[in-house]
Amino acid sequence: MKDLVKIIQQESYNYRDPITELVECLYVNFDFDGVQIMLGKCDQVLANDFFLAGFHDEFIENARLFSFETFCRIHQCITIKMIAEKLNMTNDEAEKWIVDLIRNARLDAKIDSKLGHVVFGAQAISPYQQIIEKTKNLTMRANAISISIDKKIKSVETVGNWQKTTSITE
Repeated sequence: MKDLVKIIQQESYNYRDPITELVECLYVNFDFDGVQIMLGKCDQVLANDFFLAGFHDEFIENARLFSFETFCRIHQCITIKMIAEKLNMTNDEAEKWIVDLIRNARLDAKIDSKLGHVVFGAQAISPYQQIIEKTKNLTMRANAISISIDKKIKSVETVGNWQKTTSITE
């Protein structure tokens, strides 16, 4: 996802559509009001796009989930009404959706029905996950360095062989 965000940032002056703007609002600007607007525009685009229409429901669901997860990382307690507004849902739909997330173990939270709040638990990243994230590109970078060193050695050997042949012919 980090690579996608970088590419969208770099190419935002060149290409824009509601889907890329949604990603930019969510992961670059953290503009949740913009996400809400873009989610509505994406809904229209996906409904009218021949190639993407089959992924309409899945896209909207995952966009809501990513938006919600990002919002939860920033806030510890949110009202269900606010969640419903941010995700273009009714209060009842939002509450059912959050209950399903909690049931499926995709969310560490508790619902306070009296106050209409969702209280989130601590989301600590495991040391195992931290190590995986930090070493993800290590193999690729090590391979690139190895290839670079091999090229340097071959170029030095080629220059050395050329000097030997010129000294022999003199």
